[in-house]
Amino acid sequence: MEEEDEVREFAERAASHFANHERCTSYTDANIEAGYLFALRFGLDEDCVIVFRLDENFEPINYQQLIKRIKV
Repeated sequence: MEEEDEVREFAERAASHFANHERCTSYTDANIEAGYLFALRFGLDEDCVIVFRLDENFEPINYQQLIKRIKV
């Protein structure tokens, strides 16, 4: 549950960044190294955030329309 909260909070930070920087397509708040999270802007309306962790056991998570919800 703690990891889920960490990933969700990271997705929200990424969505906020994307909402404020419309040309930005990627986000991380750390170095791109094993174990760290990064996010990409995603979707037809570019309002989704897909989160990755550089870890072979992590399954990417797509937060649909999260950027749109942050902007409201």
